Amino acid sequence: SFGTEGTDGPGNSTFGIVILIISLLCDALVPNIQKRIMTDGLSAAALMVNTNAVGFSVLLLVMTLSGMLTATVTAAIERPELLIYLFSVGICLGMAVLAYTRLIQSSGPVIAVATATLRKVVTVLLSYVLFPKPLLPIHAFSGLLILAGVFLSTFLNKR
Repeated sequence: SFGTEGTDGPGNSTFGIVILIISLLCDALVPNIQKRIMTDGLSAAALMVNTNAVGFSVLLLVMTLSGMLTATVTAAIERPELLIYLFSVGICLGMAVLAYTRLIQSSGPVIAVATATLRKVVTVLLSYVLFPKPLLPIHAFSGLLILAGVFLSTFLNKR
């Protein structure tokens, strides 16, 4: 389990690695597809609205079929502040997605992915500073691999 705490066995590590690989593939594909779509004339804002509409439709379908929609509506009625939190998160995520989409449009997918990856690295580092936890050698090694990948990608892209 690579030195992690609170895991239920090696199955969690395998599952996590598979999810990470899928995430990496999506991170590689999505910005390139978005750039191609925007090259065909769709604005960053229109692309964001269309993408989020599809995501919302899929989420609504899954929540309806799984029965989670009823529980969610009930929770929102019982605790109206949840709607304020959700609205706030939605506004922040919307601004972040629009900024990322515009970065893809203006600087290209490689720069956008490198920027997003570095942002995630800084977020993880801040979590270790603000919420102290043990920093194992595997964590430091993983961070170095990510930074090396970003720098390698940027260097090869300039050639």
